[in-house]
Amino acid sequence: MTAARRTRSAVGTTDRAPRQLPGSACEACQKRKVRCDRKSPCGTCKDGGLVCEINTQRRPRGPKKGELNNLRSQVGVCLNRVVALERRLSLDPTEEALTLATQFSEAPPVPEMPSASSASDQDFSQFPSPSCQRRPSWESDIHIAMSPMTPSSLPMGFSTFQFPPSPQSPPRCAFVDDLMRADLDQLYFDRVHPNVPIFSQSRYFARSRQISMMNGPNYLLCLQYAMWTLAMSFSSQFESSRDLFYKETRHMLENLDLHEDDMNTVRVEQVQAWLLLAFYEFARCNYRRAWITAGRAFRLVQLARLHEVDISENATECADAVSREEKRRTFWVAYYLDRLLCIRNRRPLTLIEEMICTRLPYSDLAFQGGSPVQERFLEEVFASGDHSLLSPLAESAILLTIFGRAVSQCQAQRTQPTYASASLEFWMRHEWVKNTLSSSLSSLMVNHPVISAAEPMLFFSTMMAHAIKIYMCQIVESTSHEESCRPNVVECQNQAMHAAREIARLVKAHEHIPYFKAHIFLPLAIFLAASRLMAHTNRVVENMQALTPPGSSCYQGMEVKDGINAEFQCCMNALRSMQSFNNLAREYLLVLEPQESFSLTAFQGAFLCE
Repeated sequence: MTAARRTRSAVGTTDRAPRQLPGSACEACQKRKVRCDRKSPCGTCKDGGLVCEINTQRRPRGPKKGELNNLRSQVGVCLNRVVALERRLSLDPTEEALTLATQFSEAPPVPEMPSASSASDQDFSQFPSPSCQRRPSWESDIHIAMSPMTPSSLPMGFSTFQFPPSPQSPPRCAFVDDLMRADLDQLYFDRVHPNVPIFSQSRYFARSRQISMMNGPNYLLCLQYAMWTLAMSFSSQFESSRDLFYKETRHMLENLDLHEDDMNTVRVEQVQAWLLLAFYEFARCNYRRAWITAGRAFRLVQLARLHEVDISENATECADAVSREEKRRTFWVAYYLDRLLCIRNRRPLTLIEEMICTRLPYSDLAFQGGSPVQERFLEEVFASGDHSLLSPLAESAILLTIFGRAVSQCQAQRTQPTYASASLEFWMRHEWVKNTLSSSLSSLMVNHPVISAAEPMLFFSTMMAHAIKIYMCQIVESTSHEESCRPNVVECQNQAMHAAREIARLVKAHEHIPYFKAHIFLPLAIFLAASRLMAHTNRVVENMQALTPPGSSCYQGMEVKDGINAEFQCCMNALRSMQSFNNLAREYLLVLEPQESFSLTAFQGAFLCE
């Protein structure tokens, strides 16, 4: 039975007509995908009234010559990029994400793989799926599912590929359009320049047009990015872009510094960029990193010899008066920053006063107008005692010079033996610092009768003049332990208390001024005032506890407590207002808030009447 079926099947197979007719189908049947009877004309074209055409010259199927090798190389490049991406993201995904995203966006497109029908004779089973054709979404976490790559596990043709080194990040000029540039420039000169008055606006805008025509990173581009980065820290509008600009600016600066071989060649733009970056880090990053960056800027100031701008041989090198004044201002900004850092941690000074041969900066109005004025040297101002017609930056430099001498006085007292002659010399120096500071503050009040936060540098200078009095009191309290010095210590404490209350008054009078325009180091003066108010409060508590008999009333002490507490709370509120965009204010609050709660508990215990 089975044999008969096979016989009939074999007979039927030989008698059946072939499925594929000989010849080629006409063009019309191929387009319509219908069966063609291979006649001329075919039945389909004849019934439809169409022209029956047969194309006898067909292009060969399958990939073109060399196309398979091209596909191998393209897939290999994609594989290397994916593996490099996985490796670098595992190390630091936040810093390298944008760089790798740019690499992927600039990668050559991978040709489409030939279809199975057209490449049936080729074996593509050894190739992995080209997952890099899809651009990853950088707004979410990146997860790449890949098995660990080893030389033995690489498919054929990829063993010769090596992982590419981490490329340098290109400048991001493409991300800053003209409108954003104009907005950031305006923001800088509105909010940053009054506190860091280094640049001439007309000269900056002339140079910014040159920057747009330069290729590759350079110190001018780094300076512009540093200016924009610092400007973003004074605004909430660019909060999302601030950290990206900071990392890109620091990356470009470090790469350029690594390629500098000549130690004696330092461009002023390099110094200015590092200075601005230090200011940004004090406001937005941790204090340690900012302090190290500032130290780097101070060393570059010394290498560029900006402390000798007005020596006769150096004055002839820079004939442009505006450029020379920018160098002066760069030095004096670094100079007062060096002294501000010593207030907090009492570290040694880097820029020594005795080495300065650079004139004080003249007024900003003359500087921006291109009308140079020959200002005096620092020692000439101290010798004459005339502080009239000085710019706010020069006033700050003079006040912080007085502070620097007070710090030197404190360090000298620590290193000298505790003899009577050393103590006498200490008080003589202290008297000179106190009288010079009072004279400078009086001249400041005469030259500027109305102190307003609308002039941030002048407002900051006035606050720092009072803060230096508080700091001098701390020096006296820490170094004078003899009973004979007690009257002098009490006098310093009274002066420091008056200075603290004056700072609290200025803060209260200008609490409506937006703190985005305030100086970055303004929290330092407020912190010193709040610390002095709290120390005075604790001293009052101790005295009242010692002098008030048990069960008696103490309404007078309560009045003193309420007045000081109001001034202290005013300082605390100012620091809380600035903590969202100034890390210095946040750090000072962390110091003061525990003491605030302890002081409140002490008050409640001291003024509890039985």
